Amino acid sequence: MNREELKNYLDKGTDIVGGGIGGALGLIGGPLGAIGGGVLGVAITHGIKEIVNRQLSNREEIRVSASTVYILSGLSEKFERGEQIRQDDFFNNLNGRSNAEELFEGVILKCKEQYQEKKIKYISKIYEKAIFDSNISSETANQILIIAESFTYRKFCIISFYKRNAELYNINDLMQDPYVWYPNLASSLGLDILKQDIFDLINLGIIDSNNTLMTTSNDVMPGKLKLTKIGMELFELMSLNEILKEDLDPIFNELKYKEEFGISQYGTKNGIQQN
Repeated sequence: MNREELKNYLDKGTDIVGGGIGGALGLIGGPLGAIGGGVLGVAITHGIKEIVNRQLSNREEIRVSASTVYILSGLSEKFERGEQIRQDDFFNNLNGRSNAEELFEGVILKCKEQYQEKKIKYISKIYEKAIFDSNISSETANQILIIAESFTYRKFCIISFYKRNAELYNINDLMQDPYVWYPNLASSLGLDILKQDIFDLINLGIIDSNNTLMTTSNDVMPGKLKLTKIGMELFELMSLNEILKEDLDPIFNELKYKEEFGISQYGTKNGIQQN
């Protein structure tokens, strides 16, 4: 693939990425081709060629191109900061392909299917981070890739919310009691689905239930939750700190205690005992 073919491929992703492709394009033939004896360049260029040869719809081409731009731009920034790629066997050919090449193709193909295109940036981060961190095994990276593919964008936002809520919001405004305690609670469909999303993340070991038994989504106590170790790893590996606050605001507003909920059956008002 020559430079002009690569440029045409990357140009398609600007519909999603929004910016230019200069940093991504400049990496091919530059640091990408030289660092690590060219092993990283080989992995990515082979992966790109594999994708280009597939029959894709126009929108799928845009998505895979966007993912590649995100990856190459992220790598370029790390190289500019002087970071070094991992030095283990991640780039060694095994049965004709390296783990680096397999993971690149996996990330690109998962992004191809993402109709929620905001997810593409964060799924692409999995490859970018794995390239520089030898503590991330190929098995771990691929498992996280499968998890990320299965989540909605809002679940990405919920993970980001529970890492950043204390710095962005007054968390005392969040519901502190179980919803099931409030007989006057008229839950909206939006709140019901959000509670279920959180409950799912608790059961997956991504959100910590604060040692409280929760058998249904109505047992959720939003103000007393935090990320587990796995949740923190997902947050870091996908750089979910980059999710815009405006995408977290609806979660906070939905999970706040509301005056119309009244007093709980145990005489509490959002965790505070009433006289």
